[in-house]
Amino acid sequence: MGDAGELDIDRLLLPGSREYTFRELAEQAGIEVENLRAWWTATGFADLRDDAEKAFTLDDVEIARDLARLVESGVVDPEAVIPGSQALGQAMYRLAEWQAPMIHHYLETARADGIADPSRGVAHVADQMESLQAHVWRRHLAAATQRLMTPDDEEDALVATMAVGFADMVGYTRLSRGLAVTELNTLVATFEARMQAVIYADGGRIIKGVGDEVMYAAEDPAAAARIALRLQEPHEYPELDAIELEFPELRVGVAYGDVLQRYGDLFGSVVNLASRLTSAARPGTVLIDDTLNDAIAGETDMRTRSLRAYRARGFSSVHPHLLRWSKEAVKEAKEAAKEEAGSE
Repeated sequence: MGDAGELDIDRLLLPGSREYTFRELAEQAGIEVENLRAWWTATGFADLRDDAEKAFTLDDVEIARDLARLVESGVVDPEAVIPGSQALGQAMYRLAEWQAPMIHHYLETARADGIADPSRGVAHVADQMESLQAHVWRRHLAAATQRLMTPDDEEDALVATMAVGFADMVGYTRLSRGLAVTELNTLVATFEARMQAVIYADGGRIIKGVGDEVMYAAEDPAAAARIALRLQEPHEYPELDAIELEFPELRVGVAYGDVLQRYGDLFGSVVNLASRLTSAARPGTVLIDDTLNDAIAGETDMRTRSLRAYRARGFSSVHPHLLRWSKEAVKEAKEAAKEEAGSE
């Protein structure tokens, strides 16, 4: 094996050879060139306008034909092709960025072991990855479809009542400037792992993450509130201790109400309000809105304190409530920690 630049990545990862131009791809699939171009670029690929370049395989033709059939049959709304493709492209891009280092590691290991042709091994690894993500996708598809089967009409399917929260690392911009790339990678990975562990454990789901911030949601308002409080609880981070770095404090804001569901994202005033509450929260605290405060009024393990209303961008008045564990919940947690320490 030569250097990475000498490897034929197409041969390793793409079935078939590149034998079609973009115009030929459109003709073979029966799609207008500009319509296909809009889909291709929305999915996150470069706009190939050189009709002399053989850039597409038979698999590309079959996938484009499948898209055309889905639209023609009415399964896919033509107006949904572009936003849906954008969502798909972004998700697949993130997956590919996660998986590419695994392929690279396999190739480096194969080279070190003196394997002259790693194509069969790479194909096996790629097939395993594909099976894994297809299985996870089907599980998510089943869960999402089940959620959509309960509304009475199409409009209701777009709207859901849920709590939306944001967790934001305090001082991330300043902190990141002084970190080496490897240290920053450790910090972000630790933050993401912590968010996933807490949010998923309490029945929430992560909507999206952008570096120093995570947006989550939960149908159960009490669960969303408990997630927010647990995110603020002390936790051990040995991976950060190893590089002498403290986990940053968090600001968390949560609001409750009707939201628009669109391609895996959430929109509406509830989302905006949760974001404003997060920005207003002091480090290490949780702020919630009036509606969530009312929804959890009967929960004995949490308490709230009303704060002064203020004006925020897009809202004439925001009435925040400071969310904390109740004294009884704190006492029970301390007693449980003592018993656990005594049993070790």
